[in-house]
Amino acid sequence: MTTGATPSLQPSIQESAPTLPWENGAASQQGGRHEQQDRWGLFQLHNQEGLLAIVADGMGGHREGALGAQIVIDTARDFILHPPLSLETDPPAALNQLSRRMHEIINSRSETARSTLVMVWLAGGRAYWLNIGDSRLYHFRQGHRLMRTRDHSVVQLLTDLGEIQESEMGAHPAQNRLYRCLGGEELPRPDQGNLAIEAGDLLALCSDGVWEHVTESEFWMTTRDHGLAVAAHRLIEMAVQRGGADADNATLVLLRMDPGAASDAPRWLRWLSAGFSSLLNRDRR
Repeated sequence: MTTGATPSLQPSIQESAPTLPWENGAASQQGGRHEQQDRWGLFQLHNQEGLLAIVADGMGGHREGALGAQIVIDTARDFILHPPLSLETDPPAALNQLSRRMHEIINSRSETARSTLVMVWLAGGRAYWLNIGDSRLYHFRQGHRLMRTRDHSVVQLLTDLGEIQESEMGAHPAQNRLYRCLGGEELPRPDQGNLAIEAGDLLALCSDGVWEHVTESEFWMTTRDHGLAVAAHRLIEMAVQRGGADADNATLVLLRMDPGAASDAPRWLRWLSAGFSSLLNRDRR
């Protein structure tokens, strides 16, 4: 893996990586906010079958939010450069270890920086996920949502209690009130799980600036009709336009298993022919 050297608050870093059987697309916009505090990343181990995808939404005020989210990405890069054995033998434990490390570094750098986190480790036909806060992972198959992560927010609790509908979450006045995040006095308490992935499945990782304004059917239809790189930009434009003058930062990472991955060709040969570029970038309006 090669990395570019940039200041800690500049996320425009490009990573080169071996090929993988995953089509990918990502986009991010600042919206109407004074600063872009979202970050995203895609990282792969050298010469191994595995991909780590992350979206982080910074919190904590001017520049501190950006710092918190950038620490998440920088820590993930270092983790992949020096992965623990548990990433292969016990992925959930490795991801939990990574989230705690992110939390510790945020606290060592700032008293007020905070960040959400959603990440997924793709290996061996499974997706191992972890989330803290209200950045989400969706899993779609043949147009149907099979899973989405639960937000650690007041409005998620209201939804669970039947007080509001899921479709009302994004517009609720308490939408930004979170009870879990990275950074702060409490140790992170993430939700974790894993999924079996089939060819054609779609994974979407996004900040709340996306899911507040984009429906699940729009995720699927847009990615069905376009390549993921184009779809990601179209969906981000949709979210920011609907958010209006005060639109939140909006960040989206899309991943789809290449249907060719289900063929009888040897895995290493499929991967060599898949064609994949791993990126860590941020687009401004």
